[in-house]
Amino acid sequence: MENKVKGVELLATLEKIRNGETYEIFNLLPDIAGGSVWLDEIKDTAMYVQGYVNADGDYSIDDLRDYGHEYANGQCETYYKNINDEVQALSLWASNEIDDEVAELAGWAEDMQPTLTKLQSLYLFVAKRMVWDAVVDQTFQHTTQDELVEA
Repeated sequence: MENKVKGVELLATLEKIRNGETYEIFNLLPDIAGGSVWLDEIKDTAMYVQGYVNADGDYSIDDLRDYGHEYANGQCETYYKNINDEVQALSLWASNEIDDEVAELAGWAEDMQPTLTKLQSLYLFVAKRMVWDAVVDQTFQHTTQDELVEA
C-alpha cells in the first residue's frame, strides 16, 4: 500500500523551502552544490514543485518524482548559458555551423554529435533533475506524518 500525503501539507513544506529552509537537501546533491546560486536553484525548484501540487489532492513521493523528467527537460529547452566568458562573448554556443564543424573535426557520427550545446544541456538536465528529486524527497520527509492518507 502506497502512502499519500495531503497536498495542502506538501504545499506548506514547499513554502518553507521557498523561504530558505533547506532541511538536508544539500546532502542529496553533488559535492559542488553550495552557496547562494544553489540555494536559489532549490527555492526555484520548490516553486515549480508547488505548481504540480493541488491543495485538495493526495500525493505519493512517486507521483511528484515522476514529474522531474518533464521539469528538467523544460528547463533545458532554452538554456545556452554559462559556458565560459570567451564562448559567451563570441556566441559560439549559438551556432549550428560551429557545432557541425566541431562534430566533423572530432569524427562523431552525425546522430551522436556531442556538441558543447548538447553536452551543456545534458549537464543542466541532470542537475535540474537532481535538485527536483532532492526537493521532493525532503518535502515528503519533512511533511507532518500525521497527514498521511490511505491510498
